[in-house]
Amino acid sequence: MTSSLPQGQNPIHLLHGMNAPVITIFFAVATGVASLPAVDAPEKETPKELRDELQAESDHHMRDELGVNDITTPSIASLLKDFSTFQPIPFAIIDANPRDATYGNRLQTALHFGSLVADGFMLTVAERPQDIQDVGRALIRQSRALGVGDRLTKRSKSLFEASDQRNWAAMREELIRTQSDVEESMIDLHDEEMAHMISLGGWMRGFQLAANSCADKYSADRARILGHPEVLEYYLDRLSTLHPRLLKTQFVLALTAQLNALLAVITAIPDRSPNLEEVEHMRSLSNEIEVLAMGPVDSDGNISSSPSPM
Repeated sequence: MTSSLPQGQNPIHLLHGMNAPVITIFFAVATGVASLPAVDAPEKETPKELRDELQAESDHHMRDELGVNDITTPSIASLLKDFSTFQPIPFAIIDANPRDATYGNRLQTALHFGSLVADGFMLTVAERPQDIQDVGRALIRQSRALGVGDRLTKRSKSLFEASDQRNWAAMREELIRTQSDVEESMIDLHDEEMAHMISLGGWMRGFQLAANSCADKYSADRARILGHPEVLEYYLDRLSTLHPRLLKTQFVLALTAQLNALLAVITAIPDRSPNLEEVEHMRSLSNEIEVLAMGPVDSDGNISSSPSPM
């Protein structure tokens, strides 16, 4: 799904210029209807029940129209759960993720948001509450850059409370809900492309951490998790739906090329677990992908030689 772009507008500006307020009409409707007096005729459906049903059907239809549904979209919760089985967790990579980084375009902001969710998820596995709170604050900053900060501010309170209580399962759930909330907000803004890019950012980060862990401490069983091309094929398809002018930028061309290189390694493996050499190749490629994704990009979408926001 693409949108029109005014003539002469930079493709990166296409992403930067979509910071519209989040549309939350259905919350207002639910709140307002809840205060209505009871209807005398009990056999009739109440306005709240009817409106909730209609809203749920409308939301479901919109998500299907935008290509965001349980059948076609990989579950970030399932993906991160699989990746969290990789031990030891490469903390040096997580610690190097620039939590205070800011980007001049929505594409990299979305990718970074997804990477932070993946980092937070892995940190709950490692039971590092202070780092999780730092990630939570970084997620709020990135959500504001995406134009959906109000929704995340409320969600972060639950995350911080779970962190104070050392409730690791609750923290993982809140992180997944955080990602889902932002995805829904992007859909409300008819910005479904960025919803997919947030999910892609989470997958890329999770894959990088898993590949590094598996290369450091190889296991055929764990390596088999890395050897599934279907998810990466899905995300490459989503990348191809970006605005045509954005697709022609150096950054998107380079990101697509590197993801295709990773896909080629995965698909070249027969029906078996990747061996150590193949996992090390995956690790190298995934590290390069993350450096590119979080690196400096100028206003025209060119990869910049200026200092990285990292």
